[in-house]
Amino acid sequence: MVRASKSRSGKGAGADGPGRKRSRGSGAETVYEALRSDILGLKMEPGTLLDETELAERFKLSRSPVREALIRLSGEGLVQTLRNRSSIVAPFDVAAIPSYLDANELMYRVTARLAALNRQASQLAAIQELFRDHAAATKRGDMEAMIRLNRDFHLAIAKASGNSLYVSWMRQILDQGQRILGLYLHDVWERADAALSSHWTKTHLAIVRAIEERDPDAAEEAARRDAETTSARMKERFASRPSGEISLEPRKRRER
Repeated sequence: MVRASKSRSGKGAGADGPGRKRSRGSGAETVYEALRSDILGLKMEPGTLLDETELAERFKLSRSPVREALIRLSGEGLVQTLRNRSSIVAPFDVAAIPSYLDANELMYRVTARLAALNRQASQLAAIQELFRDHAAATKRGDMEAMIRLNRDFHLAIAKASGNSLYVSWMRQILDQGQRILGLYLHDVWERADAALSSHWTKTHLAIVRAIEERDPDAAEEAARRDAETTSARMKERFASRPSGEISLEPRKRRER
């Protein structure tokens, strides 16, 4: 499991620098985007204390925009507010991964099916562009971009479904899923999981083509394959027991 750094390197990130004015509201947005990226990218461990004073110093802001950003992140389930009003990065419940994967597959399928039926031309164009961007990120091995664009691709499909509740549910699932996907990819990426990369591109292309052709059955089936293959790999990886590969029997002494 990847260990996220708790270092405070990059202090001052997000500051506009001397002599530059920050538009009203942009300070909270800067803090929100930076912390959200760190949390979803596993640069901040679950349980990490988010001290408002230290964050205000880091971003060279008052505590008000920092607090506003933390409240927003709390609403997304990425930050947890404790009884003493301090905030931490929300704990990561590995036991909930199977439930997440089941919900993820269901939402992939229903939104892809409805998108094939209800999509508008502008929505299709957005889906196509995100597919191309994700394929390019996959080809160059940009893991952070792959995770972000996978989220944006499926959210764009949900928006094309025409159901606002599905969009809200899909956003919540995808946002939480970025940490799960990030944890998985950080763990396997050094071994170059080319099969998963190829699978991603092929299934995403199949989803796009089905939505283009307004074929709901093909769209749902492609979305199912997209979710199932990734799900199977994650379940296999998270359920693996490295200790099982260790032999406890004494080795025979070498003959002299």
